[in-house]
Amino acid sequence: MSHFVPDQEWASTSSRRQSTVSTSTVSSASTSILFQSPATSPGSRKQSWQLFDDVVRLELNPHMTVSFVKSGQLFKLPYTYIDVCKDSTGALKCLELGGGLGQQAPFVHAFHNTKLPVPHLEHPKDSTDFPLRVSFLEHQTVQTASVIFMTQLSYRFENWEDCIQFQELLLCSKMMFIGGMAEAKSKGRGEECISQNLRILRGHNGRRVMLFFANSQRSKELKRYVSIPLNCIASFKPPKKPGRPVVVDLNPNFEILAQMRNLTIHFLDDNGQSHL
Repeated sequence: MSHFVPDQEWASTSSRRQSTVSTSTVSSASTSILFQSPATSPGSRKQSWQLFDDVVRLELNPHMTVSFVKSGQLFKLPYTYIDVCKDSTGALKCLELGGGLGQQAPFVHAFHNTKLPVPHLEHPKDSTDFPLRVSFLEHQTVQTASVIFMTQLSYRFENWEDCIQFQELLLCSKMMFIGGMAEAKSKGRGEECISQNLRILRGHNGRRVMLFFANSQRSKELKRYVSIPLNCIASFKPPKKPGRPVVVDLNPNFEILAQMRNLTIHFLDDNGQSHL
């Protein structure tokens, strides 16, 4: 699976804040599977601003729910904020979730690779009714108190602004556009994707990239995130009639663009056709 390389120059507009730790008592028997007694007391644990060079807090309105499976049991835990922790180079090291009721230790989503996985936005955006859920295609490293494990992880938000800002902080880019695609095809690679979101991101240096997940059923090797710099688009042909596809011709700058040659995109609604 390929990874999207974020623009490290993008600076978040969120303010730097100090992380806190909940000291509420854990009473749920099921939750005790996760939150075992930490090696140190909550008061002795260093806070995020002491561990990392840059910590940005995303306050959630009113909260979000993280979902995962451990020991065959599904957990859905609500939190009121996410601390985005980076090192001195600007590399994302972990997400620390806090403000959860009855949770003694923070929930930590750690990143150990130099290339970060792309936050996968589920359910194409075609109305206001779909759940705002961001997941990850590969298993993620999670830590609760002294327990570290790998699991499939997803974040479900209560409002659109939180969902967007979460993606921007992870990708180090500004979300300029998002539209639901019913289908995207290319001449060289065949079917690219069905029922996906098309995102256009802009880095701090102004570089814009079109990003989507190619979930083609033709071959496992074709399943990957595809990022296309907008300066690699040779021409753009809007539809003459509503409901017709948008055709994007590509300059063969990279191997994958040479294979694709062009993209024919069917959006899920008329608004998507006029914003590419």
